[in-house]
Amino acid sequence: MPTPRPRAATRDRILQAAAAEFATRGFAAAGVDRIARRARVNKAMIYYHFDSKLALYTAILREVYVAVGDRLHAITAADVDAAGKLDAFVEAIVRAVDEHPHFLPILMRELAEGGAHLNRDTLQLIGRIFGSVSGIIADGARNGEFAPVHPALAYFSLIGPLVMFRAAAPVRDRITRLGIARLPEVDRDMLVGHLQTLARRMLAVPKAS
Repeated sequence: MPTPRPRAATRDRILQAAAAEFATRGFAAAGVDRIARRARVNKAMIYYHFDSKLALYTAILREVYVAVGDRLHAITAADVDAAGKLDAFVEAIVRAVDEHPHFLPILMRELAEGGAHLNRDTLQLIGRIFGSVSGIIADGARNGEFAPVHPALAYFSLIGPLVMFRAAAPVRDRITRLGIARLPEVDRDMLVGHLQTLARRMLAVPKAS
């Protein structure tokens, strides 16, 4: 793997430091000074790469949403049935959340604030993801693989369990450490398989009586 160029490496370090800061404190409370210290750069270097704190925040979200959107575009273009695409979508979303550990806390805080810091471009990237998933569901309904389901309800029924399960990980860990209850561990493959099963059941065509 080629070594990143100095400017690119510095920019990546700033993004990683900023993601940790935004995940911990949210947008309003996040401090550029703390981000600079985490990234081992001066504040001027942050503003060299990003016009503002909001531009830095937007770049973090964009990195994740573009990566997920590109994966889903490839999945929708694949020559497989809708059920196979749905399984691939579930796996892609789980992997994206796990590959960007700071993204979920940022997202939860942003949702709590009504998406106040999401600009039009970011909303379009989110819409691209929703469009890919709703397209898979619509194709499956047209060819008889899936029952007709409202695409927004189906989308959030797929995303919601993953978000809650991963977001609640610190609470589950505390319950286990305190000896309150023993919560069995769940690895990624188990989680993916469970969510794929839920998705298929939700979209299953009812059997004729």
